[in-house]
Amino acid sequence: MRRIRKREGKIIKAYCLGEDHPVIERLIGEGKIRQVDAGHWRVFSREATEGELAESGDYVKLDSSGTPYPNTRAFFLKNHRHMGGDDYEQIPKWLNAWRLEDGMCPEIRFLMEHKGLVIDEGNEDACFRAPLWGDLLTAGKDAVIVFYELEYGAGHEVVEADFNFVAGEEFDKVYLSE
Repeated sequence: MRRIRKREGKIIKAYCLGEDHPVIERLIGEGKIRQVDAGHWRVFSREATEGELAESGDYVKLDSSGTPYPNTRAFFLKNHRHMGGDDYEQIPKWLNAWRLEDGMCPEIRFLMEHKGLVIDEGNEDACFRAPLWGDLLTAGKDAVIVFYELEYGAGHEVVEADFNFVAGEEFDKVYLSE
């Protein structure tokens, strides 16, 4: 397990689902976002198979390749500062992360036993699989598991975890390690 945080002063573009915006319209036209009904959307991130489920009012951020990623409204507003227009600064916060070469740890074991994480080291393109955001997300062998929250019980055992996959190349561009 390693300690990481996003780089200081990282400005990103973000868009609120359900609001009229030319970038949202372009992403819909490109098939990267699909509206399911009046309040629900499917966002086709790099890891998505059926599209990550998001709600109107949630935000979509674009990674360095222009691929959209959903953030719940509450998480987004807590972790980003509005700079004007579509620009937001990510507020850096120390998090935990894990790469395959880090070896097994209690946090990964918890994800496997309680959160549906499957690790298939023989599959280069879909080494990691887990049900996240209403979809079965997959990530390549170079991906990093980022823990947004970890909760431990009285005996220091993991009792809850909020996590996601970050593609290796995107992780190297966006995060710093301690």
